Amino acid sequence: MLQDLQKMSKKNDNSSKVAGVIGTILVHLLLLLAIYFYGLRTVIPVEEEGLTVDYGSADTGEGLFEPAPLSEIEQDLDQQAADAVSVPDINAPSEQKVVAQEIEESLEVKQQREEARKKEQERLAEIKRQKEEEQKRKEEEARKQKELAERAQKAASTTKNAFSGAGGKGTDANAKSQGTTGGTGNQGSVTGFPGGGNSDGAGIGANYSLAGRKIVGAVPKPAYNKNETGIIVVTIEVDASGKVLSARAGATGTTIGDATLRREAELAAKKAKFNANDGSQIQTGTITYKYVLN
Repeated sequence: MLQDLQKMSKKNDNSSKVAGVIGTILVHLLLLLAIYFYGLRTVIPVEEEGLTVDYGSADTGEGLFEPAPLSEIEQDLDQQAADAVSVPDINAPSEQKVVAQEIEESLEVKQQREEARKKEQERLAEIKRQKEEEQKRKEEEARKQKELAERAQKAASTTKNAFSGAGGKGTDANAKSQGTTGGTGNQGSVTGFPGGGNSDGAGIGANYSLAGRKIVGAVPKPAYNKNETGIIVVTIEVDASGKVLSARAGATGTTIGDATLRREAELAAKKAKFNANDGSQIQTGTITYKYVLN
């Protein structure tokens, strides 16, 4: 019985020792955690902020100097801190490479911008040149249209005056009409021969213009072997004796483009004879033929 009590007492002592060790360990762990979370913190003091006040020395706020704004003071402090930093060795190979690369990139960017600026200037110059050319083209076209209109008006006026009636300025006074249609010219055969007689066919009216000169006889008439109506104006050059030196059909007022009729008109115009004058210069004039189909 005594032995049993001793064994139970010994067992209780061992259990108490184990519980004491475990309790000690737990207490130390709790202390370490408390020190870690609360005892090892670094408290950073917060600087007090304020305003710069200039009291001055009088009621009007005057003073010996004007304090700098707070922003400038902060910039000065930052600049002083930056100057206090040690300057790196500029002879280091790696840093030299970086600086060289930055310079090269800057030069390349600058060159690209310059090229882009030049291209833009060239593009604007080309647009301006095209606009100027287009304006010149329009002005030239308008001038030509105006000139053509004036020529057409002048030709119409000349033709009207030329065939308004016999005996007018430059009219062949010796020309005679033949036919039933009236007006100057001859009504003849299809071939247009002036002496073809009074029959249905074609007729030619003739008129000349040569300043100060008169036709000798009648104006020669060309062959009329085409079914064409209209006007052929022949430019002639006449010497002092009254001889026609050259004749060229197609002057202003011409409405017939047939090559055969034009050639016949030139041949007839060369046969014309004008009175002589005392001058020695070659005069230029015109002979106008009007072709009418009946």
